Amino acid sequence: MNFVKIKTYFLQKKTKVFVYSFFVLLLSFSFAMPSIRGLDAYEWNKIDASKNARLHSNMGNIFFDEKNYQAAIKEYEIAYNLTADKAQSSVYLYNIARCFMTLNQYQLAKNAILGAIKKDCMNITYYNALADCIIKLNQQDIEIEKYLKEYKNPYNRIIVGLILQKIGKKQEAKFIFDEFVNKYPDMIITDDVKMILNQI
Repeated sequence: MNFVKIKTYFLQKKTKVFVYSFFVLLLSFSFAMPSIRGLDAYEWNKIDASKNARLHSNMGNIFFDEKNYQAAIKEYEIAYNLTADKAQSSVYLYNIARCFMTLNQYQLAKNAILGAIKKDCMNITYYNALADCIIKLNQQDIEIEKYLKEYKNPYNRIIVGLILQKIGKKQEAKFIFDEFVNKYPDMIITDDVKMILNQI
């Protein structure tokens, strides 16, 4: 009788150990599945950075329209940090610059717009904004001298021409723009320079 009880006890214990071992094995296998299946196992949880960037940019636009410029700057900064596309990131930097300009923080605006130009040097809107910042900071003389010294860079001529135009030196600006159009007729931005010439 005692032998039967002992045998039953060990059988019950053995069954419990087996069930526990099976549970541990099953759990381990479930955690190991992503490694076994490879990176595809994580695709369902993949973050679309570009989509998130656009969402934050749209929020920035809403805040900008509501004149909540500090909140807009934060949203544009998040959008900028989420995108790897140069052209799109330049737009976010330009939007940051617009906010700073509206807040009369022209040095910060200038820094942002210079960053935008580095990423997309073919957007005439950026050069216009840069010229506005330079004039607001009363740096036109220093900047004209600096950009004229670096005259081998064709885009510097655009900046100089815009500054001259905005401070009323239209004939000098016209000369600069004429020279640019004649020397660089096939550049994408040349058509924009021609439009500026037609307005002088």
